[in-house]
Amino acid sequence: MQSFLDNENPLDALCHHFSVARVSFPPNTPLQPTFAMQLITPVSRMPTHVLAVLPADNNPNVPPLMVPVDAHLYHQSFDNVDFLPQGTLSAPPPVPYQVPSTQPPSMFISLPVVPVNAPHGLSIPLLLLFALGFETDRNLASRILLPPEVIGEFPNAMEMCSIMSRLAEPQFEWYLRYNQGLWKNVLALAPRNTAFVELVQTTYKVVADARRLRLRRR
Repeated sequence: MQSFLDNENPLDALCHHFSVARVSFPPNTPLQPTFAMQLITPVSRMPTHVLAVLPADNNPNVPPLMVPVDAHLYHQSFDNVDFLPQGTLSAPPPVPYQVPSTQPPSMFISLPVVPVNAPHGLSIPLLLLFALGFETDRNLASRILLPPEVIGEFPNAMEMCSIMSRLAEPQFEWYLRYNQGLWKNVLALAPRNTAFVELVQTTYKVVADARRLRLRRR
């Protein structure tokens, strides 16, 4: 299967694998039962649903993250069936339709919306990419989870933590929040891809140990 994560961010790559264009949800707009997504060619696979990943604090001013998903593939890949209820498996496949008003005329699909709460919405696309088997190169995930200078010291865990601990505060906080959030998502959704779970556990440990080093220096 072709990889898109090498040149795209996780959500764009996930949308690309599902042959749909990324769409931002309009702010201050109530969720509807369905959500339209534009197809991009060539169409290799279509999603069955779109997850509306709600902000952690349920802030009404923050729009949900619209994440395409295949319900059947999800249930084959995760142990937490409550996140995407079993009832989604009976939904009919989406039927493409043309919107003549777009230039050039484009094909769209209307997908059932599943509102979900996740520990960390931003990392849900990366988790789905690897758990669903769309992406398999864990090096690509590592480049998102750790800066290159830290990865370059692998497998020297102490040196990785040392370099990580010396990052500028905003950069370090981003990696800390992302790794911590992704690990919480892993624990909550229980993906069956053990290799990816081990990777996330490893990178989160590097960041967590680096945080302890930073605290000692204060």
